[in-house]
Amino acid sequence: MIRTLSVRPFVGGLLALSMLSLSACGTAGAEQKAMIEAAMAVAPEEATRVKVAVVQPSRAHLVLELPGEIAGNEDAVLAAGEGGLVERILVKEGDEVRKGDRLVELDRDVLVAQLAQAEAQHAQAEAELARLGKLGDLASEQRLLDARTQVATAAANEKMLSVRVSRATVRAPFSGVVGALAVQVGEYVQPGSPVLRLVQLQPVKVDLPVSDRDVVVLKKGMPARVRTGASPRIVEGTVAHVSPVADVNTRSFLVEVTVANKDNRLLPGMIARVEVDRDLGEDRLVIPQDWLVTRLDQYGVFVVEDGLARWRVVTLDEIVGDRVVVGDGLEAGDKVILTGQHGLVDGDAVRVAREGVCCDNGRPVFDQTTAANR
Repeated sequence: MIRTLSVRPFVGGLLALSMLSLSACGTAGAEQKAMIEAAMAVAPEEATRVKVAVVQPSRAHLVLELPGEIAGNEDAVLAAGEGGLVERILVKEGDEVRKGDRLVELDRDVLVAQLAQAEAQHAQAEAELARLGKLGDLASEQRLLDARTQVATAAANEKMLSVRVSRATVRAPFSGVVGALAVQVGEYVQPGSPVLRLVQLQPVKVDLPVSDRDVVVLKKGMPARVRTGASPRIVEGTVAHVSPVADVNTRSFLVEVTVANKDNRLLPGMIARVEVDRDLGEDRLVIPQDWLVTRLDQYGVFVVEDGLARWRVVTLDEIVGDRVVVGDGLEAGDKVILTGQHGLVDGDAVRVAREGVCCDNGRPVFDQTTAANR
């Protein structure tokens, strides 16, 4: 900070010299008196010019605005559970499907034949075990044990092939819209190969990467307002999830806001802005965070008292975005210094260049008279 040259040492020396002269001569001459008055008139020029705002209590209604991205409430790339030729594609891109609907079928003739064979083997093993059971003591314990093993093996083989047959058909795990097809009829796919993308658009969600400073404000169930560049319309949503841990790479917390999307206007990939209101109650003192001065383990502000900057230690109840709610240390009517405060020390002389009132939407309000003297 640039200040006008301090004249205190000069004033102090001049006063001391004048007093010495008075003591020596026993009288205060007109010339000496004039010098003292001149020095005293120059001293106020060293005061630092500052802007201040008179803090007033209000209802602490803070708005947090966050950028995010629209995503499907459910979004999955479906894969083939079995390998084989694509026999039929039952949907096309943009189709709406319900949970359980068949989407893609692979050639399963070989699997069906193997399943029929396994069913026959299972039935034969069951019949052999039943026959041995009728023999009573004539059937040895070893033969009975072998028969039971054959039944269990045949049943397990039948179940395995039944699962493989079912996996040759790709079904919708949830209701949604087909986003993109990744295969064509006649194409051979490996087990686990992507087949299509399915997205749930009713509702959608907004994924928000939130900093540690802001995430403490958000709670599950809080209402939110969502807007996108594609439409001026504001859509109401709800905070559905707040991650309890930060992403190790970005150091941000994932927050999800659920939004109704009956007309499917909100599409995955759109950029959105989310506003969340936090009502902190009546008669609270809320100031911008950049007015604070940090000293070791405490926060404080400078206020103007009788032309001097006075240091006040404050406690903070809430930190929301770029604003803080002051718990203790400030009172209504205090004139808080909002510019140049970081270069001040307690007791510095200050000159108020502009005075406003705190705050409107987090910023001080200055009238036209003070604005003209800015």
